[in-house]
Amino acid sequence: MYKAPANVMFKEPISEGVKTFVREQIQTVPKLEVLLLLYREQSRLFTLAEVANELGFENDTAWEQLTALEAIGLIETNKDKYRYHPINATLESIVDRLAVAYPKQRVPILSAILAKDPNKTRRFVEAFKLARRND
Repeated sequence: MYKAPANVMFKEPISEGVKTFVREQIQTVPKLEVLLLLYREQSRLFTLAEVANELGFENDTAWEQLTALEAIGLIETNKDKYRYHPINATLESIVDRLAVAYPKQRVPILSAILAKDPNKTRRFVEAFKLARRND
């Protein structure tokens, strides 16, 4: 029987709730990146141009992601400024868990996004490029 050395730490598996949330609500890597940016800087109000610039997106791409995140209740808009503001404690809790897991377990989270996508290979390459650029 294999016994791991004492200094080897195993990663805690990502909860099914987080995987389901990512797969059903987030659905794309750009949307995930916008969510995590606003989550990390919760006290800051972002303009569309600031979100696009921070993530290296075109304004149209950033706008699509912001609009989608607002529609699912994760951000709020006030006078063309955006900030992370989940509409309920359930969403807040799941995003908290996602934000903690993502830096340590990108591949399983990105895999959840890509699992049902017919263009998996192309999107995985895009996701990998985004993840590497943000390191």
